[in-house]
Amino acid sequence: MASVYTVVLAGDSTSMLDEFLETYAYEYQDEVNNILMRLHAIGHKVGARLQYFKENEGRYGDLVCALYDEPEKQLRLYCIRIGSDFIIVGGGGPKQTRTWQEDANLSFHVKAMMEVSAGLTDRLRSKEMAWLSGGLDLGGNLDFNDEHE
Repeated sequence: MASVYTVVLAGDSTSMLDEFLETYAYEYQDEVNNILMRLHAIGHKVGARLQYFKENEGRYGDLVCALYDEPEKQLRLYCIRIGSDFIIVGGGGPKQTRTWQEDANLSFHVKAMMEVSAGLTDRLRSKEMAWLSGGLDLGGNLDFNDEHE
């Protein structure tokens, strides 16, 4: 099992994951359902197995990766994977370009997760946040709005 968190951007009332689901549930119904089943399995049964993710989507060491149904499918959901026990889910969309940098929507979502990763690292280092429950939960100041508006 793994802990699964999501991100709510400043000024938004819904999480990036909820926005992703609302945006793509109709057009990419099968892929969205498979991603949701995979998230459920990650959280309740098998943990964040490496084979579910494409690593190194952001900068080296920031742990930003893509979760997708199958490699040949288009829909990508960007996450921060911290071992097999913890993920933070952001948003994403269909990958129709060679790289995420070539697509404004994907670029936005990857960069947002890169910022969350940097903020998380800084707060863990400064002890504003801490790992709880043997590394399955985060405690402390989880509100990044003051830094990343």
